[in-house]
Amino acid sequence: MQEFYLDSAGALAQFCDSIRHSPWLALDTEFVREKSYWPQLCLLQISDGSRAACIDPLHLDNLDPLAELLLAPTSVKIFHAARQDLEIFNLLWQKLPAPLFDTQLAATLLGLGEQLGYAALVHKLLGIELTKAHTRTDWLQRPLQAGQLRYALDDVIYLGDLYLVLNAQLERMGRKDWLREEFDLLADPDIYQVHPERCWQRIKGRQRLRGVQLAVLQSLAAWREMQAITNDRPRRWIMRDEVLLDLARCMPKNMDETGRIRGLDHATL
Repeated sequence: MQEFYLDSAGALAQFCDSIRHSPWLALDTEFVREKSYWPQLCLLQISDGSRAACIDPLHLDNLDPLAELLLAPTSVKIFHAARQDLEIFNLLWQKLPAPLFDTQLAATLLGLGEQLGYAALVHKLLGIELTKAHTRTDWLQRPLQAGQLRYALDDVIYLGDLYLVLNAQLERMGRKDWLREEFDLLADPDIYQVHPERCWQRIKGRQRLRGVQLAVLQSLAAWREMQAITNDRPRRWIMRDEVLLDLARCMPKNMDETGRIRGLDHATL
């Protein structure tokens, strides 16, 4: 396996051209979003089974060669638990790579485990033990250390092997078509769009509210989402779910009553 670290426009273009005709591409991303609403892409890993690369977007102003490669329909794009990776691609290009194959979804359909992690699936199917040393690493740090790059590359080096094993099992069992609907859903750009008016649906405890209280929660959740987007801050930094629920439940009539809501930041008032 040839391995590359790509941090220049020329190297990126050359690498993308070298794997353009590969039948499949294994993909993964490293990102941070602990202090922001939008995920910040820190590293992108890609492999075609004979070459693997870490692409450093923090050193690249233009990812057009990568976009051209990934948006072409000529190769299968392989992910493990694709949702967050695809969210990033949709933010970058307002388009999604296709066709898709998600090894986590395939493993679930084959009865290998619900929402099985990548390392666990590699161990189960390939008998390889992957390090977890850099699971919580700071991917914004530069320069990246050798151990970080090894961890990142491993996330795609074995992904292609998983695809080949899982795809063969699906064909043998006649279940490939069963996954098509799931993959089509992942490839629907609408599921990556932000709909503030629907954000109340993810708040735990909403089931206890009815009528006007529920309407208040819906309005508050939409307001919080817009504030988080505008300021690029995590939702919880704007207002925690528990505070939204208390405001909707109590419906304070004035600032004095509002100020008694536990956990409400006075700056928000």
